[in-house]
Amino acid sequence: MDLFLSTFENKIDRKGRISVPAIYRNVFERKNTSLYLFKSLTKSCLEGCGIDRINQIVDAIDQMDVLSEDTLTLQTMLSSTQEMKFDNEGRIMLSDDFIGYASLDGIALFSGIGRSFEIWNPLQWYPRDTATRDSAKKGKVPKLSFARNSNQGYS
Repeated sequence: MDLFLSTFENKIDRKGRISVPAIYRNVFERKNTSLYLFKSLTKSCLEGCGIDRINQIVDAIDQMDVLSEDTLTLQTMLSSTQEMKFDNEGRIMLSDDFIGYASLDGIALFSGIGRSFEIWNPLQWYPRDTATRDSAKKGKVPKLSFARNSNQGYS
């Protein structure tokens, strides 16, 4: 399974182009899928994933009550989703809307979070990272449970 891990900082040029880390691009190339970006619903960042993740969200919506708040929330997320195309140098073009939403200013931080990744203003990401680590040092660590999944081992 391809995962998005680690953090990377890359410059955004005056036209809004940014290089996606090669290790992330390789995931999309291996799967022969596009990169999709959307505005995070809960954080001041952008979230990136492949079509498999988008399809999971669409499938979840199909199983929900069409008039529920949960459905509206997921539909709102999908309404901001944009399919991104890589140029010959592995860059994507961020819209002004995306740049403004995530308060990006010349540099963006890519943070791998497993099956997706986030794009942050580093000035917002680093304090959040520090606070989370400090909280964990004080014992506020989530309990992990491992359920046997016949297709992928332990998850």
